[in-house]
Amino acid sequence: SMQSTTLLNQVLTQHTQQIGDMMREIQELKLKVGNGASVTVLNGEEENGDPKCAKVCSGTTGRRSTDWTDYRGSTGVYTEVDISGCGFVKIPTITTAIEGSGSHWEITGTSAVYNAKTGSFSIYLAANRANTRRGFATTRLWNVEWIAVGFTC
Repeated sequence: SMQSTTLLNQVLTQHTQQIGDMMREIQELKLKVGNGASVTVLNGEEENGDPKCAKVCSGTTGRRSTDWTDYRGSTGVYTEVDISGCGFVKIPTITTAIEGSGSHWEITGTSAVYNAKTGSFSIYLAANRANTRRGFATTRLWNVEWIAVGFTC
């Protein structure tokens, strides 16, 4: 019937407009990605991956969520940092810093990365004070802030 044909044409026109809008949005996203900052990895712990898959990923263990563990008698703590969400397939280059509300300026090991893997690494902190333990680090909100650069393919 004529009414059905008119309704069908209206629906078709509406869907055509929606598809056009989506295509424009996809083009805009492609431009944003294409014009974004580039990442270049000159070398790493392993042979480089595909340059198109170079990625910068960063995070923190959190002021109230870092799981510090006591070690080294009474003067140190360590934690393992989960970076698995980055999706690295090669061991990335990792840079660290310790953030907190106090006393972290006194410690050593703040940039020493241990046991780097594609999905995690460890950091050990030490101080010349007898009370540098889990509770000391936790009450001062010590946490690991990190940046990793590597390959996802």
